[in-house]
Amino acid sequence: MVDPRFQRNLGVMTPELLHRLSQTHVLVAGVGGAGGQCAVDLTRLGFGCLTLADFDVYERHNMNRQVGCFESTLNQSKVEVVGRMCLDIRPDLRLRRVLQGITDENIEDVLAGAEGLPPVDYVVEVIDIAGARAKESLHQACRRRKVPIMTGLMLGFGAALHVFQPDAPLYEELYILPDGRIDLPKIIPHLGSYMLQEYMDACYQGRGHAPTCVIGATTAAGLMVSEIMRGVMLGPSQMVSWPEYLYVDLFDHRYVRASIPASRTGAEARTARR
Repeated sequence: MVDPRFQRNLGVMTPELLHRLSQTHVLVAGVGGAGGQCAVDLTRLGFGCLTLADFDVYERHNMNRQVGCFESTLNQSKVEVVGRMCLDIRPDLRLRRVLQGITDENIEDVLAGAEGLPPVDYVVEVIDIAGARAKESLHQACRRRKVPIMTGLMLGFGAALHVFQPDAPLYEELYILPDGRIDLPKIIPHLGSYMLQEYMDACYQGRGHAPTCVIGATTAAGLMVSEIMRGVMLGPSQMVSWPEYLYVDLFDHRYVRASIPASRTGAEARTARR
């Protein structure tokens, strides 16, 4: 019998698929804008095992885009707030909270599963762009464990999705600059027509925030959750994976499915940046 909470998913899914989702474990690393929405969406779809990892608390500047940010939750742990929201949707959710975020010390334990959870099947990596080291470590660990990992970058009214299968080049080879910053123009290969260049220049130079809003956050979450569903339903090989990526901008009515040029990958990309 299908849980009444998820009955309206029938027709999009079968009862057998809903059962499979209840056994599927997703790690959401970073539960801010895209990650917090992603965790809630996964729960509403019927996923039964979640690990939420983030060391941060809500601040007022999160209000424009983060699903758990309210006046009543300021200064509260993002993991605790989003975890409560998910449990309020599905009380029997098997939930692990990692309040220190992803670190070199805990990454293997988190991916292996614990506290009644099986090993992680899929990883959503939406760690803040300042956390390049944590991103690098998590991508390396997923490669070792043969776990698909994805990142959804929100910008303006749109988002870019990159999925990395275990045979993809390392994240740091593709998107981390020699000075440790994320190569944002490369990982977000398109910009909305409405974006203000002065803010983008400051962002690229590490002097300002990435301009975005709630539409970008929900778009990034939708892209990531949909691609996880493709992985569960059709197999990981059917996900849009590196070197392909997706880019969607709802304001500009743009949908792009393209590949990163071969000349800008791996060792050649590192050489080009020197």
